[in-house]
Amino acid sequence: MTEITPNQENYLKTIYLEVEEKGYAKMSDVAALLSVRKSSVNAALNILADKKLINYTPYAKITLTEIGLKKAREIIKRFETMNNFFLHILKLSREEAIANSCKIEHVMSEALFDRISEFYEFTEEFCKQNPDYKKQLDSLLVK
Repeated sequence: MTEITPNQENYLKTIYLEVEEKGYAKMSDVAALLSVRKSSVNAALNILADKKLINYTPYAKITLTEIGLKKAREIIKRFETMNNFFLHILKLSREEAIANSCKIEHVMSEALFDRISEFYEFTEEFCKQNPDYKKQLDSLLVK
């Protein structure tokens, strides 16, 4: 899979969310959503296009390639898994969970992600089957 920087991952994730909502993304919308200048967006879009992650030509609608779609879904999955882990297992506030998920999704290894995913899924299932354990866990973590 194509390696990209955390900044490029943020662009790709933003484009993915726009494409999911509207079927395409526009440079001006990406700039507004990320609070950056259009010139910065243009540079990032050119890099993502060179890496075959997006279909981009100036003034045209932006779409994802199959490779870009796969990469964006991986990024979203990492974010959502970490966000759920922080919210439901560690009981962080929504704001703190989102802030930490945005940071860690870019830097964690695949092994760490896999283990946290497995731990999260196990804990969720175990808590469903053992309500008393869930209460103990909740009382331990909620301050």
